[in-house]
Amino acid sequence: MLLYIPWFRAEAWMIPTPWGTPIAIHPFGLLVATGVVLGAWLARWKAQRDGLHPETVMNLAGWVLIPGFISAHVFDDLAYRPQLVAEQPWHLLFIWDGISSFGGFFGAVAGAFVWSRRRKLPGLAFADPIAFAFPLGWLFGRTGCFVVHDHPGRVTTFFLGVADYEVGYPPYQVRHDLGLYEVIWSALVVGLFFFLARKQRPRGLYLALLALLYAPVRFGLDFLRATDFAMADTRYFGLTPGHYAAIVLVVIGTLTAITVARRPWPEIPRWARWPEPGPEEVPTESAT
Repeated sequence: MLLYIPWFRAEAWMIPTPWGTPIAIHPFGLLVATGVVLGAWLARWKAQRDGLHPETVMNLAGWVLIPGFISAHVFDDLAYRPQLVAEQPWHLLFIWDGISSFGGFFGAVAGAFVWSRRRKLPGLAFADPIAFAFPLGWLFGRTGCFVVHDHPGRVTTFFLGVADYEVGYPPYQVRHDLGLYEVIWSALVVGLFFFLARKQRPRGLYLALLALLYAPVRFGLDFLRATDFAMADTRYFGLTPGHYAAIVLVVIGTLTAITVARRPWPEIPRWARWPEPGPEEVPTESAT
């Protein structure tokens, strides 16, 4: 008899308060927040190690995160819930209600491009520490997805299937959990990136690798998404929006890799390097 991962769901922790109304701490939100904090710390560490000013990288991170979160919701609504948008277009403003990882990626790319133009800095160089740190943050985020099981897959006999997966109507069956598979992917990429970080690499390499390593895996995983219950993902010509987005991400990753290979090592202004420049080397506000 095959042994599968037993069904569980991490519920919110209710923290009592002096005023009587408890505060709910949701495991998903806690894990995502932990991933953001650890990712930011790792990005700062990598920036300093690469001779980039960590505050400049963190400034870029703000330009990446904010449009990323907004785009994640807009993409989710337009790609996965077009009927809802047609009936309630104002739902596009409810950025807390549904997100798509690919929407977040594309919004982050757009934010980084605008930042690079405004600051007149090589975007690939400063985005690289963020890309390096991303798999660690993703590891915690996808762990949050796994413990609440919000990415159900098809019925399976695979040994990593989750038994009695509570989706649809009983009797419940063994199913793939796509959040778990991305946890495994994240752990492997974290190990690979730290292995590569033993030597200095071309600026932009981790950004290209991140796209090229994630897109094919995600393209394959989307074939495992459940189709036998009411909330199954929308499909266009038999493929999910994630399939099409993965193809776009492969193109972005390939173009990034070509750019990294062909362009000379980018020049970094002294004020944007690490160790921190002296006061006489810091530009005025108008210069930045």
